[in-house]
Formats: sequence, C-alpha cells, structure tokens
Amino acid sequence: MKHLIIALFVVISSMGFAQNQDFDTYFQDNTLNILYYHSGRVGIEYYNIEQTYGTKGWAGTKTKLLDQTNLGAHRVEVYAANTQKIIYSRNHCSLFEEWQTTPEARNSCGNFEEVIRFPYPKQDVDIAFFSRDSLGGWLEVYRHRVEMRDVAMIQSSQTKSKIYPLSISSSEINRKLDIVIVPSGYTQMDSLKMISDMNLFTKFFFSKAPFSDLKDKINIRGICYFSEQTGVPGLDSSINPNTFLGVGYNTFGSKRYIMTPNLFNLHELIMDVPYDQIVIMCNSEVYGGGGIFNFYATSYVNPKNGFVLIHEFGHSFAGLGDEYSENDIEVEGAAQSIEPWQRNVTSLKDFSKKWQDMIQDSVPIPTPQTKEYEDKIGAYEGAAYVSKGFYRPFQNCLMRSDKPFCPVCTKEIIKMIDFYTE
Repeated sequence: MKHLIIALFVVISSMGFAQNQDFDTYFQDNTLNILYYHSGRVGIEYYNIEQTYGTKGWAGTKTKLLDQTNLGAHRVEVYAANTQKIIYSRNHCSLFEEWQTTPEARNSCGNFEEVIRFPYPKQDVDIAFFSRDSLGGWLEVYRHRVEMRDVAMIQSSQTKSKIYPLSISSSEINRKLDIVIVPSGYTQMDSLKMISDMNLFTKFFFSKAPFSDLKDKINIRGICYFSEQTGVPGLDSSINPNTFLGVGYNTFGSKRYIMTPNLFNLHELIMDVPYDQIVIMCNSEVYGGGGIFNFYATSYVNPKNGFVLIHEFGHSFAGLGDEYSENDIEVEGAAQSIEPWQRNVTSLKDFSKKWQDMIQDSVPIPTPQTKEYEDKIGAYEGAAYVSKGFYRPFQNCLMRSDKPFCPVCTKEIIKMIDFYTE
C-alpha cells in the first residue's frame, strides 16, 4: 500500500508538471487577443476576424489549459499548426447566441463583436470555433490560422487607466481568480461616487458564500474610467446611447437587461489590467443587469443590496442558469428535448450527469414544492424561463430569488474558482 501511494503521488505530480511544461513549451507569458465579428440569424452563423494583436502579460491559469467543463454555447480550440495538437481551449456564451433566440433573428441578421484571449503562442496556431448543435453536441463552424510573425505587440490607445486594488489576496495572478470592475456612466464629477461604488461592489462580492469563504483565492481590481455623460442610456431618452462603452438598458427589448455590444472597446479599456472575469458597474439606481458566461456581467448600483450583482456573476462566471420561470425578454425557452448544459437546470433526460447523486433517497423526483421539502435538494419544476419541463435543485436559491446559493450552485461555483486557482 505504501508503494502504491508513492506511485500515485509521482503520477499526480507528473501530471501537474506536464501541464506547466506544456505552457512553457507552447506559450510565452503574454496574451494573444483575437477580435472578430460573430454574425448570422436563426440557423446560420459566420465568423470574421477583424484584428489580432499581442499584449504584455498573461493573467490566466497556466495549469488548466484545456477546458473540460462542457459548459457554454460556444467553444474555442487552439491547435499547434505543425502537429495539430490541441494546446488550449475555452467555452463561453455570447450576445449573438441570445440574439438567435429573438423573433427578429428569424428574418434578419445580427452582427456582434466578440473577443477571445489566450496565452501568446510560440508558433503558428489554428483556431477552431464551435457552437452547440440541436442535440447539444459541438459543431465546428469556422477555422482560422494565425501566423505569429504577423502579430504585433501593442499598447492601449486609451490613456492608461488608474487601477484600484480593491481586494488583493496575492500578486500571484496566475493562481487567483482576477476580477476587474469597469465603471460605466460615471463622469469626472462622479469620481468620488465611482470609488465608493467600487468598494460597495467589492463588499457585496464577499457578502455571500461561497465567495465569502474563498476570499483568499480572489483578487478584485477596479479601473478609473470616465464616461461621456452621467447615467446609463436605454430608458432615459435624455442620455445619449452613443458612448465608447455602449452600455445600455433595454437590450433586445427587455427593459431591465443591461448589455453592451462594444466588446472591442471594452477589452481595449482593460488591456493593462490582469483579469479573468469582467463586471460592468452601471451608475444607475434603476433595477437592471445581465450576465453571459465567460463574456461579462453588468449590474446597477443598489446601495442596500448586491443580489443582482451576485446573481449576474453566477451566470458570467460559473455558467449557472436562471431558476425562475417568468421573464419579460422575448426569447424562446431552451430546448426541453435534450439535457441543458447549465449544471443547475435539468430536463431529467440525463439527470445522472447533474445533481442526482446529491439527492436523498427519500426525496421524490420530480419533487413537490411543499414545506416538507423546503430545504432539501430535489428536482423542482420551473426553471430556465419556463414553468413546465425544466427543473431546478432547490425551491429557492440566489439564481431564482434573493436567497443564499443552494448546495448545487455552491458546488459549481467552488469548482470554477478551483479551475482558476489550483
């Protein structure tokens, strides 16, 4: 037994070393940025590369180079061009994917900016773009070769923004979850409020478990950026929507949905900041926000409550789905004939891959929404914007209402934090 334990330790240590060795073999400690347009309508999508450039430093993990979460609506895979060995991958969602679910997308095309970032390759690479097919599998949509001799290292054309270290657990950025808070709708006249709101957002982040329990694994920074005007457009006609960041309410006709299509400008603004996740802090007290997995999160500022901020970050960071069944956005519910990719929503088609193993034998499936099962993990009908056919793990959770995260969502958040930090 002693020899077996030693052997296992050697194998595990070698696996960890191999991951680090792969980074040093294939990548420099810089970032390759790919700016592209994601276009199309229902059933059709296109990619068009707009710009490719390098920036100094790599803030992401150097050990989790391959994304094996199977989350998200899209996937990017990076291959060494000479061997076709996959050397990096990441999953994400997009504003384009949400556009495809709107009635307008049935007859007209949308065109959306997107940005992918990965460690700077030492050799030419092929990038493959995938989207989910109707059965939930991955379909390759586009492939593009990057010849590294043509890639230039650049600096931001924006005046270098001041960085506020709001909560720094360590300068070891490759082993921390690095969050950047980007202010929107603050002018120089609002500078004191901007700093105060950043500190408030940081306080809110660590007011909820499991983030409060894992503060030593998380860095939060803010940047000093002043908008052209005070406030967030979309609901107030006196606020000009044509801003550099482009953040606004009323996305896709949903009044409280705050998004920005200006991804190129957003990423240029934070070029000098180490970040894994982006939170856009909106200078408004009108309820609203949004979150797209590995894209960004937005939230209005409520001085008394951080529910929207943490809820939207649950989407953008951990890929958690909404657990409510009412929504004012004109989108179609997710396909109920397959198992959704979100870990906290199930159609019961392949429930064994979700949280089935966390349910007590005495709890029936589906689970009645009664007081008897109020604090028990089960399968409660009503989730992902529909009242029938989709199930959530808890009667009430932060992904449904202003309650703590349920055990299933908590588990998924911890796994994702570990992905960035271990």
